[in-house]
Amino acid sequence: MTMEEHFNFLDSIDKESKTEKKVQCCDLKENYLIEQGIINCKVCQSIISNISANPEWRFYGNSDSKSSDPTRCGMPVNTLLPESSVGSSVSYGQNGKTMNQIRRYQQWNGMPYKERSLYKVFLDIQQICKDNNIPTIIINEAKSLYSIISLTKISRGSNRKGIIAACVYFACKECKVPRSPKEIADMFSIDITIMTKGIKKTQEIIFMNKKNKNRLSKSESINPNHFIERFCNRLKLDEEDIKIILLICEFSMKNNIISENTPPSIAAGCIFYYIKDKEKNISKKDISEICKISEVTINKCTKKLELHDSSFCKILK
Repeated sequence: MTMEEHFNFLDSIDKESKTEKKVQCCDLKENYLIEQGIINCKVCQSIISNISANPEWRFYGNSDSKSSDPTRCGMPVNTLLPESSVGSSVSYGQNGKTMNQIRRYQQWNGMPYKERSLYKVFLDIQQICKDNNIPTIIINEAKSLYSIISLTKISRGSNRKGIIAACVYFACKECKVPRSPKEIADMFSIDITIMTKGIKKTQEIIFMNKKNKNRLSKSESINPNHFIERFCNRLKLDEEDIKIILLICEFSMKNNIISENTPPSIAAGCIFYYIKDKEKNISKKDISEICKISEVTINKCTKKLELHDSSFCKILK
């Protein structure tokens, strides 16, 4: 018997020993049905997999008989602080002094220096915005903008304060609820010149970032209508008054009566022009304080509108 015949004989034995595996319905992925993390078969209703990928919560509050918080899961992953998010939480007992120290050391070393300073800025943005009733969506947008800037260029001192404030300014603009630079400057307790420089610097740094350079350019331009309703609500004007002021503003913009002024100034000027015509008990000083526009600027805008009194007669009736 030759060597080749031996090999052929062995191959034949191997083939005979192999039995054909029947394909069952549970083997086909198109029959998979996932419900609440459990994979079932659509055909035979068998459970294919029952592995839970959810966090391991094992804490029953005040009724828990063990340690105060025995969960073994850390905080959710924050895409703005990636290195700090990839970590572990150390559990500890009520009487375990050594474990308490280990837990404290782990917390201290769980966040790198760069992300710690970034996290402090995030806390400042969040606190200032919440104190001024700024929505969470704008807070998150401002944090996202600042994280891009911090990766592109490092700033310190007054420049940094201006950039942080500018991030909130652009976040408001992106979310279509803009605030004037003066309003944001007052929120952060900085001078308007620092705020203006911060806006310019923020634009420059964002445009330096190749991935996000179109982010600010895609946002809508600010117009006076964005401010009128908010300012009028603070002055406690009713809806009918707001409608007429919006019509005054729209007419003046179309006819370039006060188009060279900034949107907040135009809004303040149109509001005072209407209040003056209707002899309402609201002073120029009240409007200046609420709109954050100087009385001189409001007066200039109003005088320009008064030169076209005849054009506004139909609107004011």
